[in-house]
Amino acid sequence: MSMVALGAVPAAADVSVPGRETPWANEWQSNLRWAIDVSSRSVSNNNDSFSANVLGFDLHKVVSTAERDIGTLVFQPYIVNFSGKESTPYFFDGRDTELTWRIANFNYMALPSGALNLRVGHFEVPFGLEQNIDTNGSVRQYSYTERGIKADWGVSVNGVLPRFDYEVSLTRGSGNDISNRDNPYVIAGRVGTPATKNLIAGVSVFDGRVQGPDGVIKRQRIGFDLAWYYEHWELLGELSVGDDAGDRREQALVELSWRDASETLHVYTQFRQLRQEQSDTIDSGSSWAIGAAYDLSHGLSVDCQWSRVVDRLGSQQQQSEVSLQVRYRL
Repeated sequence: MSMVALGAVPAAADVSVPGRETPWANEWQSNLRWAIDVSSRSVSNNNDSFSANVLGFDLHKVVSTAERDIGTLVFQPYIVNFSGKESTPYFFDGRDTELTWRIANFNYMALPSGALNLRVGHFEVPFGLEQNIDTNGSVRQYSYTERGIKADWGVSVNGVLPRFDYEVSLTRGSGNDISNRDNPYVIAGRVGTPATKNLIAGVSVFDGRVQGPDGVIKRQRIGFDLAWYYEHWELLGELSVGDDAGDRREQALVELSWRDASETLHVYTQFRQLRQEQSDTIDSGSSWAIGAAYDLSHGLSVDCQWSRVVDRLGSQQQQSEVSLQVRYRL
């Protein structure tokens, strides 16, 4: 399942005394990790530059009894401020600062084995590579922009079985906020081979009315993803086909990356291609990206990425973009 990166304070020790009940505070601190997450990102391209400054709280708690684990709570509210950008995300409603939700859900373990869980809250829509790879708060991203939504409010059924992992969800389709304007919704799911293996393959489906700045857009996708890990190397690929409001869309992504032995340095290169059919026209575009992430000591990390549009899609401008982010977790 999708992992949540947490640089956390160690959980408090169990200080229960034999023959006495453990105090509630100590029960809560057991299996609890939390962190304050601060980052600043600067983005520059041919036409504009802007920065995004983020302050967030990151909590991860496994709720359990003496007999078994009950479920996992993840709570990540983040305040985001944009500076120097003409248009912020539509749900900011013209403001430059807004409270956003990365992940905020409880995953109830219906079966102790983990084969059947029920998730309720705000979580990443299960689709493609990002189901197993956490890109929240990083410059490195995958294909969620092509579907118009990354995380959403709703429910899902998920689990880990000996031969495959799965998650199927029904969500509101409005993203950061819960809104029924224009009746949005998303039904999505992914089934894949175990995420603990060196070779992982998955199939995803997506169907919904996704809310955006100009109302909802009917989107449908079927996707295939593949991940291969060999020593310090990673080879990732994702292919999806479908349509937006009846116009056909095809998207492909390939990434090759390398990590050092201590996993403090990660360098990667990505290639993306998008093909769309609209009325009687067929258009395609492609881009390259090269990036690196370096984890310094004591929760400090630096991400950078350079990307360039090689073939323009429609009215898209051919441009280069440089992103630099400094992040500190304490």
